[in-house]
Amino acid sequence: MDKNKLEFYEINYFANGLDVPYKLRKGENLSIKPILVKDFLRYDYAKEILLISKNEINDIKIIQESYLDFLINDICKKDKDQLDLLYIILHLCLGLEYVSIGKDNGRTCIAVCDKDNKVKQIIYSKEFDDIKDIILHQNDINYDDRYVNPEVREVMEEYYRVKYKDIVSPSFEKRKAFVSSKTGLITKQLNEMPYREFDMIYHASVDSEIYIGQKIIQASEKYEVKGDVSHPLFTPDKDPYSEI
Repeated sequence: MDKNKLEFYEINYFANGLDVPYKLRKGENLSIKPILVKDFLRYDYAKEILLISKNEINDIKIIQESYLDFLINDICKKDKDQLDLLYIILHLCLGLEYVSIGKDNGRTCIAVCDKDNKVKQIIYSKEFDDIKDIILHQNDINYDDRYVNPEVREVMEEYYRVKYKDIVSPSFEKRKAFVSSKTGLITKQLNEMPYREFDMIYHASVDSEIYIGQKIIQASEKYEVKGDVSHPLFTPDKDPYSEI
């Protein structure tokens, strides 16, 4: 996504947990909704349908296709379960109940229908690309859509796999309990929070505890700590590729 456009969305919608309005060529505007904590696990399961590295497949026909064409013609035709993932995303992120995959003047599209099967809106390939990007950026503050050479990405993944091999990633239920202990919010309240906000609270709380622990160690005469320990809130974000 273009940097200026991303900044616009972040300032006006993402940071405030608001729906993002999206104007379609045919039909009423769509509202792209932030995922709530209660829906995160379903979203996390289904979002893989939006993350396939289409252009790394060694097939010129696939590379030239739009992402929507690729999903419908190459992924979902071979595995019907993948189509269910797409429907989950359309339901959770766009609030759509009745959709149909088809063609409009020869172009692959998603038709949004009412309960009587009357078409109200049509999502074309280019619009789906925009919506996909908004969804991924809206719900993951660390989502990075830069193209990275597959070999470089493989090196990075192996580096972090080794670096964090002894660290256990807590379950989502444990993360919710941790945030609840820090904020005083009960599960019912957390469930209605946008996941993006929840994730930021979780990481800020973890970072703060680590910072306090490091400052205690720094003040102890038993240990030597080189340099000062900066609070993570005022530390520049690291590019994940810069470390390697």
